[in-house]
Amino acid sequence: MEKDQSVYELSVNEDDAKQVKDHFEENGYKGLHKLLVKKRDQWVDVPIHVALSGSLGAGKSSFINTIRGIKADDKIGAALNYGQTTIEPIPYSHPNKHYLKFWDLPQLGSRAFSKDLYLKNINVNRYDYFLIFGKDQFTENDFWFASQLQALNKRYYFVCTHVDKHVEKALEENKKLDPSDVQSKTLNTIRERLSKSVKEAKVKIDYVYLITTSDLRKYDGPKLADVMIDDLSERKWEAMALTIHVYAKGVMHQKRRALQKRVWIIALMSGLENACHIYGLSFYLDLDPVIAEVQEYRRQFGLDEASILKIARTLDTTVESLKHASAFKTNYSQLADGGLLSQYKTLSVYDVADGITQSFSPILGGLIGSNTSFGSTYHVLNRLLDMMETDALRMIEYVKYRSAEI
Repeated sequence: MEKDQSVYELSVNEDDAKQVKDHFEENGYKGLHKLLVKKRDQWVDVPIHVALSGSLGAGKSSFINTIRGIKADDKIGAALNYGQTTIEPIPYSHPNKHYLKFWDLPQLGSRAFSKDLYLKNINVNRYDYFLIFGKDQFTENDFWFASQLQALNKRYYFVCTHVDKHVEKALEENKKLDPSDVQSKTLNTIRERLSKSVKEAKVKIDYVYLITTSDLRKYDGPKLADVMIDDLSERKWEAMALTIHVYAKGVMHQKRRALQKRVWIIALMSGLENACHIYGLSFYLDLDPVIAEVQEYRRQFGLDEASILKIARTLDTTVESLKHASAFKTNYSQLADGGLLSQYKTLSVYDVADGITQSFSPILGGLIGSNTSFGSTYHVLNRLLDMMETDALRMIEYVKYRSAEI
């Protein structure tokens, strides 16, 4: 189904569009491509600071490694310091985005980190939000810290780890019952118990996230990843959405939103000085930025060959079997020169290109009138986004089915 034309304006950052429009009116095409590349890639340089607190053994280091997609023995891995405690806030950068840092905070209670100096010593105003980790329960120090954050109007989330062990034990003890019912009941019991303890400590709470740090696709891992994206300001949520790779529906929707907001930039780039006549098209087109963009879509949605192979191995199946079972429609040939050109030629772009261009004219002014490929590229990229998001969601459902998860 085609998207309503009125949606197109909502997919543009107004400040970015104004800067591009003003640049064109003042300088013409000089330096315009460089500005558009800067706007496309600016999410990489947006700083995000996530703080993790909690008692020893609560799973902070494991979470930091999993959310970054690396192992503890990696050069940039967070060491699993069993029996040791962090003595100062330690930052761990994401391997694909240096400015996204996960900070392992020192444990409260030591002489070096007493309550009266703790907030100052950790530089509490540095962080965008806080994850408070507990293994089986939350401690007095956790509640005290949350109350201080609440007083400062900071965002924080309670996260319980090692939930898989409780679920496995419950399944073992109730083999004759439906596994889905057992898991659901176990999770509800844990969440109710922990929520009650937090409320009794008079700390504000909306939800307790139950996860296993070994696999963030399970239990509340997807919900936690989603809120970690959604509760950031506009620039930061886009950066977080395009950085973390938790294979879950909510995260894929967030990625789609973030990628959608840069389609207009690539559409403009496709009609600049390198655009040329291509047989079968009625407009000039530079295909290079379009190819680069759709390959980024593929990577973001986990549809590249390396990502699919990794998933196939976890299910003990082949890549081709996984694609077939997931009704997979994305293939490399569609995203290379010839395949992309066929998208332009066969997806009825001529019926919608003028309407798209007219929708953007008030936003981008004269820049649109001279960019004959804008509407067509905008349409093609949106169709490819639809296709790849759908493929990712189908694969998630299939993996869920095969893994017998709720």
